[in-house]
Amino acid sequence: MVIAGPTAAGKTAIAVELASSVAGEIISADAMQVYRYMDIGTAKPTASERTRAPHHLIDILDPDEPFDAARYARLASGCVDRLHARRTPVFVVGGTGLYIKALLHGLFEGEPGSPQVRRLIRMEGQTRGVHSLYERLREGDPRAAARIHPNDTFRIVRALEVAQTSKTSISRLQEAHGFKALRYRALKFVLSPDRPLLYECIDRRVDEMLEKGFLGEVQELLSMGYGPALKSMRSIGYRHMSDYLGGRLSWEEAVHTMKRDTRRYAKRQLTWFRADSENLWLSASELLEMGDKIRAHLTV
Repeated sequence: MVIAGPTAAGKTAIAVELASSVAGEIISADAMQVYRYMDIGTAKPTASERTRAPHHLIDILDPDEPFDAARYARLASGCVDRLHARRTPVFVVGGTGLYIKALLHGLFEGEPGSPQVRRLIRMEGQTRGVHSLYERLREGDPRAAARIHPNDTFRIVRALEVAQTSKTSISRLQEAHGFKALRYRALKFVLSPDRPLLYECIDRRVDEMLEKGFLGEVQELLSMGYGPALKSMRSIGYRHMSDYLGGRLSWEEAVHTMKRDTRRYAKRQLTWFRADSENLWLSASELLEMGDKIRAHLTV
C-alpha cells in the first residue's frame, strides 16, 4: 500500500492507524526523514507512533551524506522483500513522489557516463559557478531544467553529462523510459485536503515546529558542523532558520517565507501525484473506506 500526499495532509497519523490495524509496517518515502538529528523540521513520527507501527528508512544517514532516488529505491526494495518474506503488510508512506515512483517502477539509468566529461563539467562549475551550468541546461534542455533546482549541482552535472555523451537530452531518454515497468503491485492512496484547509494545516504545523524548538534544532546542527550549504540544510525550514541565524532574514521574514515556501512545495507535490491516474484520492475523513480497500487488497 502507498499513502502519499502533500506535506501536512495527515499521512503519518492515517498510516499508523491503518498499518497497526493489520499488523503492517511502514517504509518512509520522505527525502528528509532519512537524516539523523533533523527531527522537528521533518515532522518525523513520534516514538509512540513508531511503537504502534514499526518504521523503516528513518534516521539512517548523517546530514552530510548524499542520498537520492536510486539509493532510496535500492534500500526500500530490500525492506519490501524482507517484509514480504515475513508476510507482513507493507505501507509506503510519504510525500516524495519520485522516491515512490522509483520504488514501484525502477529508475531511468541513462548512459554509463564519462568520468572525464563529468570532471570537465564540474571544473566549469567551480570556475564559473553552478548557475552558469544551470543556464546551459536551461538552454539545451528546458524540460529537465524545470524539474531540477538551480542549486542541485549533482543533477545539473548529470543532465549535462548525459547530453554530451549520448547526443540527446536526458528528458528525452527519461520520457522513453516512462516508468513503464511495474516492480510491485500496489494500492495507492493520495490524501488531499481542500486547498484552504491544507494551507491552514501548513501554517499551523510551522507554528508548532517553532514552539517545539525548531530554531534550537537548527542551531545544534550548525554547531555540529553541518553547514548551511549542505543539500539537507537547504531544505524547507532548515534554510529559513539558517538564514535567520546568519542574519540574512529577520525573524518575521524567516517565518513568513517558510510558510510560503511550504505551501508552494505542497502545490508541486499535488501536481506530481495528479499525473498518476492510478492514485485513489481520498480525504483523511474517509479512513474507514481506506481500511476496507486495504483489507480487500491484502486478500487478493
